[in-house]
Amino acid sequence: LVIRLHESMSDGHSGNGPLPVWPPCLWWGDADAVRRLHRLQALRQKQGLPLISHVCNLAANAVSLPLDERVAGVSYIDLEMLDAPGMEVNTGLWNRTLRDLKIGLNFIETALASGGVVLVNCFAGQNRSGALLLAWLLVHRTSQGSSLVFTVAGALQHLRRLEPFVLNNESLRQCALEAIKEFQPNMTAGAPRCWVMELKSVGSAISQTSPKDPVEELEESDNLQSLFEDI
Repeated sequence: LVIRLHESMSDGHSGNGPLPVWPPCLWWGDADAVRRLHRLQALRQKQGLPLISHVCNLAANAVSLPLDERVAGVSYIDLEMLDAPGMEVNTGLWNRTLRDLKIGLNFIETALASGGVVLVNCFAGQNRSGALLLAWLLVHRTSQGSSLVFTVAGALQHLRRLEPFVLNNESLRQCALEAIKEFQPNMTAGAPRCWVMELKSVGSAISQTSPKDPVEELEESDNLQSLFEDI
């Protein structure tokens, strides 16, 4: 199975399912993608794509997932991050966001270490999920201990090729960069004040009603530098 990274700008989250951040193991979604995961799993199987095994929902306050929208055998973590422009350093909101980003990083790293396939989502698939994915691209180490060799600008450009309006919230971007300075992988740590759930079975029928299209304020993308540092 070969999955190519996007080489040109895509239309972002347009109802076509999760975007490949680092295939085959890490995918990016919005509210629509996580709510339609039942049907998307069947489609992925037909296309020969790996099935999602873990979901990191960063907008549980806006994207609540009842039992009939959760997929049996998939592990979920629900974090209630806020997409708050103008968030100030060292305030309660900043520290809570910093904590949730580090919890999310640990969740992804633990899932990948066990051979899992992770879907990261928020509401519109732009700011909260973008902040976590930016941090992951900068801190992840392969099994050989090497980094993915992204600069900050390079990681942002990679994400913007998938979702053009990623991280138009500057304060979330700064919080993500602060999180990577403090991040220490801890595969056995608990996740305070959040909910990790693995469903064994789901008996309720799946709703056929499509959620409304998410809307967020957009900003023009900054000028981007080279993807990678000179080696």
